[in-house]
Amino acid sequence: MLDFDKLFEDYIKEWLENHKGEYTADEAENMIPDLYEKFVTSPCKEAGGKTPEEYFNAVSDPKELVEMFAESCKEGGACSLLFDRMAEVADCAPLLYDLVEKETDPLVVASAMDFLEDSGADQPYAKYADWLTEGDKDESVVEKAVEILKEHPSEEIKNRLLDALSRATEEQKQIIADVLVRQGKDERTYELLKQLFKSGKNIPYIAGLVAKYGDERAAEFLYPALDNSNYLEFIEIRNAIETMGGVVDDTYRDFSDDEYYKAIKHLK
Repeated sequence: MLDFDKLFEDYIKEWLENHKGEYTADEAENMIPDLYEKFVTSPCKEAGGKTPEEYFNAVSDPKELVEMFAESCKEGGACSLLFDRMAEVADCAPLLYDLVEKETDPLVVASAMDFLEDSGADQPYAKYADWLTEGDKDESVVEKAVEILKEHPSEEIKNRLLDALSRATEEQKQIIADVLVRQGKDERTYELLKQLFKSGKNIPYIAGLVAKYGDERAAEFLYPALDNSNYLEFIEIRNAIETMGGVVDDTYRDFSDDEYYKAIKHLK
């Protein structure tokens, strides 16, 4: 398939060379949207004289479009014109749904998930939830699943994730907790956050999740942790407490000998 993004890059390079010295860098950058519009509506010799828009508009078979999508993802990413055409042609979404479930290339899977999310199409949310504990999915795909699940809270997904805790590793529990804090209040979620925090692993991250969850009862384990935390942990624990209306005095502890304190203050 033709790489129209690369062709546009070549078009811009040629345009800049032909107009060297006529525009400032900022002026040239501001012209890019207009130049792109001109590019996609002008005949392209690589496309047999068709404009880039005509090239994609000539494809009406959803299967062919999805095959083009998968191929282009493997080669670096689908161009916006292909996305636009897929949004116009009916029945692309179900084929992408199949692609998400059956494709093995993580770039293709994550890109298909992105398209389904952006288009508002139905997605296999239950399967996304299962991926968080299956352990055989690429990290980028799991991250995309988490991102999408957080935007679509439901009782079904919440219960599915809570049931999955019994087979989850410590790291997977942290990932699940990131989704659960967006799924509404539930005593089981509170107990999970409490357990994760008391484990002493990845305290700054878990404290951030506690803050997002917003249950004031967390003060019972947050305040005591201030006494033995390093400076990085202290900052996030204090932020969590203050997010929920509590107060931590700025002079609570002296961190002048703390390695994280020194590093952070040095950066400032």
